[in-house]
Amino acid sequence: MKPYEAAQIRNVALVAHHGVGKTSLAEAMLFLSKSTNRLGRIADGTTLLDYAPDEIQRKMTINLGLAQFEWAGHKVNLLDTPGYPDFVGDVYSALRVADAAILLLRANAGVEVGTEVVWETLRQEKTPTLLVVNMMDKEHANFTSAVKSAHDRLGLNAVPTQLPIGEAETFHGIVDLIEQKAFTFSGKGMEEKSTEVPIPAEMASVVAAARARLMEEAATGDEKLMNKFLESGDLTVPEIRKGLCERVVQGDLSPVFCCSAFHNQGVKEILDEVVDILPSPLDVRPATGQATNGGDPIVCAPEAGQPAAALIFKTLSEQHLGDLSLVRVYSGRLEAGRELLNTTRSRPEKLSTLYYLVGKERLDCAAGLAGDIVAAVKLKETHTGDTLAEKARPVVLAPPDFPSPVTAESIHAKNKGDEEKMAQGLARLHEEDPTFLKHFEATTKEMLVFGMGDLQLEVMVDRLKKRYGVEVLLTRPRVPYRETIKGKAQDEYRHKKQTGGRGQFGEVHLRLEPLKRGEGFKFVDEVKGGVVPNQFIPAVEKGVIAGMEKGPLAGYPVVDLQVALFFGKYHDVDSSEMAFKIAAETCFHQGMLKANPVMLEPIDEIQVRIPEEYLGDVMGDLSSRRGRILGTESDARHQVIKAQVPGAELYKYAAHLRSITQGRGMHRAKLSHYEEVPREIADKLIAAARAEKEAGAHA
Repeated sequence: MKPYEAAQIRNVALVAHHGVGKTSLAEAMLFLSKSTNRLGRIADGTTLLDYAPDEIQRKMTINLGLAQFEWAGHKVNLLDTPGYPDFVGDVYSALRVADAAILLLRANAGVEVGTEVVWETLRQEKTPTLLVVNMMDKEHANFTSAVKSAHDRLGLNAVPTQLPIGEAETFHGIVDLIEQKAFTFSGKGMEEKSTEVPIPAEMASVVAAARARLMEEAATGDEKLMNKFLESGDLTVPEIRKGLCERVVQGDLSPVFCCSAFHNQGVKEILDEVVDILPSPLDVRPATGQATNGGDPIVCAPEAGQPAAALIFKTLSEQHLGDLSLVRVYSGRLEAGRELLNTTRSRPEKLSTLYYLVGKERLDCAAGLAGDIVAAVKLKETHTGDTLAEKARPVVLAPPDFPSPVTAESIHAKNKGDEEKMAQGLARLHEEDPTFLKHFEATTKEMLVFGMGDLQLEVMVDRLKKRYGVEVLLTRPRVPYRETIKGKAQDEYRHKKQTGGRGQFGEVHLRLEPLKRGEGFKFVDEVKGGVVPNQFIPAVEKGVIAGMEKGPLAGYPVVDLQVALFFGKYHDVDSSEMAFKIAAETCFHQGMLKANPVMLEPIDEIQVRIPEEYLGDVMGDLSSRRGRILGTESDARHQVIKAQVPGAELYKYAAHLRSITQGRGMHRAKLSHYEEVPREIADKLIAAARAEKEAGAHA
């Protein structure tokens, strides 16, 4: 495949609810472009795009797929994204670099849950969007109803550029409103053929009205076109396409097409309009990055003669072939053997082999020009979200803005000795999908993994086993409770031990008092008269800090208190740093028990975004989780609930929220502060900790 200039490139993301036919549409496009000699089928695992073993096993798209092909003198870079919300990270990756998107609807369902989720991302990214009503051959297919649902539920200005001839079992053709032509289909799949026919007489009035609306919408964004349309009532085919392209780029119109992707009916017509209506990299706003020296923002114009600037937006890991980095070239050109600067990490990076991808197949790439997407092999210093640029113009491009994870589990290797392999595997899996995170929680001594849902974590566990030979268990994470005091107290302790030779002696008197929540720990030296020599005072502080690591109630870290050393005693021979450290640790625990000790729990600040009809159910559910509702506000067609909820009550909340909102609710949460645990819950936690300690002592 030859290098293409930006004007002839179309970077298009396929997005939709799960199971609406994105991959089937992509496979049909690949077949029509002669990139493959067959139509891949998801059901039998023969697609070029869903080729990973877990995708074939689950019969669903899990990873972002890239299909690059030529059509009508243009190069199309088609990004096939997952539809399941657990893998939404790849949707963000694709939309970060796509200049446009094709949003698919099911003809017999219209806008579904996943459609709303994807549309929110498209809206945030301001991505020009083309709408395709797929599965027109399915039972109860209704083109008009599907288009209306896009208007009503998404607020989308969806304007048909085609009308179907027949629906469901009678679907057998389309009317092209732009060119005023009708086509009927004969055969299906690889045998499909379309034949131009007269527009059916019974559709004449409907077609005339739909075409008049289409021309009016096309003319709205251009004063000259509007004047011509008002004067003559007509526009030429090139004028309609020009006007549609301008409206699509502005984001206030989405042309609507219809097809049966599985049977390859109507796909050719969509492909024609992809290159005629959707924008090239020249038609959209050029990328702007930050200068590494903190200077003014740098505009990276999509011109091959400019200094190179490119963004790594996705890493694909293939077990026997290594990593592939998908790179969007925003300006300049990339060539094998060229050394660039990783401006994100300030490290040099030499490019080795470059490829174009057709799903799992690789094609040689001589150079990637501005506006194009290429795959780079084995980048050593560069990762997802990094920028590659020339040293003469060091610019950093914004990485994909991935959503925060919504679920967490504790992960343990089944076999001792596999911890290092597990850690390496987790790091590689994060490289592939940045929404999958790992973190070692020092408080609970647990390795935690975070993700967008249970299915994503299940897939990652399966990959750990099959790719890296590590079997793991996922369990509920322990809550990182804290301990503190509400009152003041003082205590003393003498550590004295004689073993025949030099003994151990240290006596400390400590005063404990609470601090405001979040103030941490303060140590105060109030010793007078040298009753504790200066050289031993740091040891006393170390002893207190050691005692704070495991509080006396349930063994959780102690926070928010002040400890003052105000008296003590020492021995000229037997006193040592160790003796004073031991004395301080014991005295601290004794003093805490006298100072009205309490347990603290993490409180999360949570925002839940839901359709208004679920407002009462979700607020009631949050209240049942000991949550405090802070307020609600409107956001487009949704309500956003703001609340504070104990972190202990939010385990698997994402799955529960999807359940009570039919998948339409989304949330994000972050740690806000710590609060005192209710007495009845604290008593249970303390009893459980003591039982665990006793069981360990007898083990």
